[in-house]
Amino acid sequence: MKTLVVVNPNASHGKAGKDFENSISTLIREEIGDYELHVTTCPGDAMDYVSRNSDYERIISVGGDGTLNEVVNGMIIGKSGASVGIIAIGSGNDFSRAIDLKHDYKEMVKIASGKKTREVDLLKVFYKDFGGDKSLRYAVNVIGAGFDAAITDRMNKSRFKTSGKMAYLLSFLIEYITSKTYPLSFNVDGEEVSGSFFFLTMANGNYFGGGMRIAPKALVDDGFVDVVGVSKMSKIRLLYHFPKIYRGEHLAVDTVSYRTAKNISVRSDRDVIIQMDGEVVGSLPIEVSICDRALEIASV
Repeated sequence: MKTLVVVNPNASHGKAGKDFENSISTLIREEIGDYELHVTTCPGDAMDYVSRNSDYERIISVGGDGTLNEVVNGMIIGKSGASVGIIAIGSGNDFSRAIDLKHDYKEMVKIASGKKTREVDLLKVFYKDFGGDKSLRYAVNVIGAGFDAAITDRMNKSRFKTSGKMAYLLSFLIEYITSKTYPLSFNVDGEEVSGSFFFLTMANGNYFGGGMRIAPKALVDDGFVDVVGVSKMSKIRLLYHFPKIYRGEHLAVDTVSYRTAKNISVRSDRDVIIQMDGEVVGSLPIEVSICDRALEIASV
C-alpha cells in the first residue's frame, strides 16, 4: 500500500518532530516497510502538499488536530481516496480522544499502519476568511465561535510550553477576566435562535480544549453535528460551572443549550472569530453542514 507520512515537527512545541526522529519513524518502518515522508515547514504546507499528491492509498498524520485538519482538507482538494492514519502528538489531541485512540506510540502506529478502517463524518464549513472572502473548509472534530475561539487564539500564540489542558486553562483565565459575551443569531435546521453567548460550539467529536467533554453525546459517525451554546451568565457563575465541562455535566446548567442538527448557520453584528480543530481560521458568518461518513480512518 503506497503510504505518505506527513509530520508537523512543531506540533506540541516541537515534541512531534523529536519523537518522530527518535522512535516513531522506526516503528512505522517496522510495520509497513518503505514509505514517503513529508515534513511540513509552515501552516498550510500539509494541505498544499497533500492536495498536489493525491495518488497515495494511505496517509498517516503525525501531529495534532490542526495537522489532521490540513491533511484531510488537502485530500478533499486533491480528490484523494486515501485512508487516514493518526499519530496524535498535538497540544490537544481531542479527535483521537473522540475515537478512543490510546496515546501510546506503538499502539497508534500499529493502528495507523493496519488495514482495518472506519468511516466518520466531516463538517463542511463556509466561513469568512481573514481577507474577508467566503471560503470553504472541512472540520474533522469541532468548530467554535466566540470565547472558545478567543481562548484558542491566545493559547496558540502563547510562548509557554505547557500541556494542552494547562495551556487552555491559562488562556481561559486571561480571557475570562477580559472578555464579554457575543450577540449571536443562528439557524438550526430551520429554527431561529438569537441571544448573548459566551461561545457556541459545533461538534463532530465530543472533546475540545485538550480534554473537555464539550459535547458528551456526540458520535463521529452518527450523521449529526452537536450544537452546544453557553449563554450569558455572571462570570462568577461561569467560573463555578466551568469544571463540569471536563466531566460532561454542563448540559444540565440552565444557561447551556444543546441541539443536534444536519445544518446550522451562525451570524453576528460583531466581528466574531472562529476556530476549527484548534486553529483560528477566520470569522462569522458561517454555514455548517454534516457530510455523512465522508472520511475513512484507520481504526482498532
